[in-house]
Amino acid sequence: MANGDYEVTHKKILDCGKKIFKEQGFEKANLRAICKEAGVTTGAFYGHFEDKESLFAELVEPLITEIKRYYAMYENKSFCAYKKEKRIEKETIQRILELKAQGAIDMVLYFFENKDVFELLVFGSYGTKYSSFLDELIEIEDKNHFKILGMIYGANHVNDRITNRGIHLLNHAYFYALSEIAVHSEDREEVKQNAILISNFFNEGWGKIRGL
Repeated sequence: MANGDYEVTHKKILDCGKKIFKEQGFEKANLRAICKEAGVTTGAFYGHFEDKESLFAELVEPLITEIKRYYAMYENKSFCAYKKEKRIEKETIQRILELKAQGAIDMVLYFFENKDVFELLVFGSYGTKYSSFLDELIEIEDKNHFKILGMIYGANHVNDRITNRGIHLLNHAYFYALSEIAVHSEDREEVKQNAILISNFFNEGWGKIRGL
């Protein structure tokens, strides 16, 4: 098979896999149905992918890499700002919360621009190793919030303000709200409007918890 033909077939399998995964979710998606949709035999499929999960992986892993990059970039900015001050001022807390809000808006816009794959990752990945991706991101956010609150109040006094469970509940609600915005919005303007709404709503609460 010429290289051009291989690439065309590979893309067709990816596109058809994405369509069927989106309609049925990974677990219920049938390999034969994917092959039929793509117009290839199962033998031809195995010339491109090891199995159904390797096809799913090729669809979602570039998005996962970019999400982690976005997230790490904004979190590093936050920690760097806090570390510059021995006694963290309220102006710094406010500035970091504003940075966090802008990061959320940028990230949700990116989710929206990659809506089909993002929806697969968050809502259609049951049965794959990616099904806990959002929960893993939330767990990182939990640890970061605890660390930041420890920098503000001292590690031994964080629970005077909020429990670990409380932090997790807020972060879980926040991430799933942002995910719903990306999946259900009609255009970029609606994404931006609702991302600002959710970010401002949660920032008001975090501002109070952080001492504003």
